[in-house]
Amino acid sequence: MRIKVKICGIRTIEAAKAAIDAGADFLGFNFVPTSKRFIDPQKALEIINSIGGQVKIVGVFQNALVGNVIQIASNLGLDFVQLHGYENNNYIKALKTPVIKSITTYDQPQSIKADYFILDRVRRGEGEMVDLEKGAQLAFKLPLFFAGGLNSENVLEVVTKVRPFAVDVAGGVETDGVQDLEKIRLFVRNAKGVTL
Repeated sequence: MRIKVKICGIRTIEAAKAAIDAGADFLGFNFVPTSKRFIDPQKALEIINSIGGQVKIVGVFQNALVGNVIQIASNLGLDFVQLHGYENNNYIKALKTPVIKSITTYDQPQSIKADYFILDRVRRGEGEMVDLEKGAQLAFKLPLFFAGGLNSENVLEVVTKVRPFAVDVAGGVETDGVQDLEKIRLFVRNAKGVTL
């Protein structure tokens, strides 16, 4: 089995197409208003329409009103909703769209009824990478996306040691805050170089 790759923080058609051409499996669109990678849902829809169902589309949310999430998921035809806040099982159940729930190594995810989990640093975009040994323990038990601090140089080691379902990158494929098409291609190529 080959590792799945998610390129997150998509904001342009060029980046979306570069990720798809490189072999990415998921594209993430960030709908958290406070994020530097925020994209307006209407702009996201233009990009999604231009790539026509070639990959799975993920919408990223954090403590948003459940009705807003349902509406955006419906309007954009999201395949997954990724949640990075304090959303509980009632919230998840109301969505009717498969859910990827963010966890850290300090969480007890057994009680969360999500389809997938995304293991990230406690403060996203900051600090040390998640401990690979702890990541591997969680990946053994859960359908896990591994995120936080990944780039084309370290992704091979992470995939080999953690063996997650997928790896997820945002900042690691950017140059000065802008998605770098060459870094996207390199990341996907290096991640997919491992057969699990």
